[in-house]
Amino acid sequence: MAAALREWSYTGRFFDLEATDGTCELCGQQDLRYHFEIHNLLAQSSLLVGSECIKRFEIIGIDEHGCWIDADATGKLVDRHRRGLVEDARKQRVMTALLKLGRKVQDFDARDFIDFVDDKGAFTPNQVAMIFWRLGSAGIDYRPTDWKVRMRRDSDLAQLRTMTRAAFMRVMAALTASQKRKIAAIEERFRGHGQSWR
Repeated sequence: MAAALREWSYTGRFFDLEATDGTCELCGQQDLRYHFEIHNLLAQSSLLVGSECIKRFEIIGIDEHGCWIDADATGKLVDRHRRGLVEDARKQRVMTALLKLGRKVQDFDARDFIDFVDDKGAFTPNQVAMIFWRLGSAGIDYRPTDWKVRMRRDSDLAQLRTMTRAAFMRVMAALTASQKRKIAAIEERFRGHGQSWR
């Protein structure tokens, strides 16, 4: 089988099925969301497979410049393509939730928030707290971890310090582990002075 697999190469084409109903045509693994195309030049046939099969079977590939790359480099390329698919799906879920909210709530301009996140890459803590509250009030499903929260500026941290506990907890659901550690350290500093910011 190893010799036969050497006839296959990763084409650099990849697909988001937008549901976990795909099957790897190489190993039969089910419930895949992302497919990656491998091609057999001798047989002139292609298969749609999962990312792990490309790495497990050490399939070589072609990079973005059309150059042949070894199995290790191909595995890294597949990982990069998969991360891109995951990130695109995350962004799509955020945009969909904002657009649904804009259609459901008259005084919510989804385009302003879409333009903001396109420009800045993340929402402010106040924006996230308000959007999550409005999504919940409107009965619109969302994944808190899809929403990137900006926490680089002093003004962002100041927003967290002045929030109500309920708003703060909504924002906490969206934060990364490192952001939560940063907040814990800041919160501890305030607690040391007999204050609390929640």
